[in-house]
Amino acid sequence: MALTSLIKKTLGGKPVALTNAEEIAGRQDVVPSARASRRIGNCFDELSRGINPFGFIPTFGVADASTPPEEIASLFDKFGLVKVRGVYSPKESEALHKLCVEFSKLKPLDFREVFKGTSKGFTGGAPVLNDKRFWPYAANKSVREAVQKILGPNATEFGSSVAAHYSARGLHRDYRQLCEKTGSAYHVSDPQKRIVRVLHYCAAENMQGGMLGVIPFSHNEKKFAEQSKRIGLKQPIEWFDTHRSELTKLRETKNFAKVDEIDRHIVWVATDPGDVLITNSAMLHCGEHMLSPRYFFVSSYTEINDETLPMAAPQIKTETAKAYHRYLADLGFGGSKALLTKVEKV
Repeated sequence: MALTSLIKKTLGGKPVALTNAEEIAGRQDVVPSARASRRIGNCFDELSRGINPFGFIPTFGVADASTPPEEIASLFDKFGLVKVRGVYSPKESEALHKLCVEFSKLKPLDFREVFKGTSKGFTGGAPVLNDKRFWPYAANKSVREAVQKILGPNATEFGSSVAAHYSARGLHRDYRQLCEKTGSAYHVSDPQKRIVRVLHYCAAENMQGGMLGVIPFSHNEKKFAEQSKRIGLKQPIEWFDTHRSELTKLRETKNFAKVDEIDRHIVWVATDPGDVLITNSAMLHCGEHMLSPRYFFVSSYTEINDETLPMAAPQIKTETAKAYHRYLADLGFGGSKALLTKVEKV
């Protein structure tokens, strides 16, 4: 039954105007949530998914732009996720927002086309290799110093993107080709190396920032097992990794039960414009439900070694890209020097 038909029936057949959602996406069938059939009580009711066991323990670090980089690195080692508040002033945040809008070529109201599936919402585009205006953000002092403490002197930035109107709802890892590759030093079973992914949240004046959903400690199977034992969690990491496939099935089955059960374990980290999240790319994460236009800049960092050099070097194809890594090298990124040496030999 269509949503308007259901409302008309409930209101005694009175005419009802289309909702905003219907105007944007067309008429939708009403699919009752599995939550509505759960028992009412202290743990579950018709509006709740139930208790999130991760809510009983600390799951991410919180710092400020003035926090010493050593402390941020220590929080990152402990949690794999640190929110750093106030890295950018409101003016700087708004400037980054405008830059992301311009680079993405998606205007704020274009999110309706993304919502309907007629336009893509993730532009990618390696902005730092194509637009010098992104360089000060990828090399922001607070970010740079923290990353260098986390990764050491041989670090570099090796992957950037602009996200616009984008919500990766399914739990996933970034750089899966490393963190899920058997024998890799980045493998989640016992990671010896890590890729640091920084989300720079920005917005126009008086707009909100954004949220990242994570499964805490899922970047390291040993840490995940330790924390699961503390909170009595019985599910393995692999169960959370089925989130994407369950969302796909949901389109056909209309059964929310399995997705709801995974969703209730997701920890949501909220940010204000000007905050950054310093994350481990191997942690299972997802975007929030897309409720309004969103833009943010993403920059990634790693140590240059035998595994990452073949991935990073081919990206340096233009004079702008070479100039970018010379810029980073001057700021203490030793990995950029190694990349330039490799590229210039070729």
